[in-house]
Amino acid sequence: MERLKDDHARARALGEALQQRPDLTEMMPVETNIVIFSILQNASAFCMKLKEHGILAMAIGPHQIRMVTHLDFNDEELTRTIQALQRIPA
Repeated sequence: MERLKDDHARARALGEALQQRPDLTEMMPVETNIVIFSILQNASAFCMKLKEHGILAMAIGPHQIRMVTHLDFNDEELTRTIQALQRIPA
């Protein structure tokens, strides 16, 4: 149970970082370890850019993306993900 709290906290931090992107158009409330958001650019292309940084995300619509924090997603991974999100142009 404690482990799940960590996942939820990291998901909230990830959501907060995503809200800094100028191309963000919608952020679903982050209540669990799942982060769903929409951006102006093509979601599949954005996921490919993330993958180039070693980050996996799933396009679930033309502009909507799903990311999940889990057992292998620690604080170091969170920092690396946030840095990648800052490097990818809007």
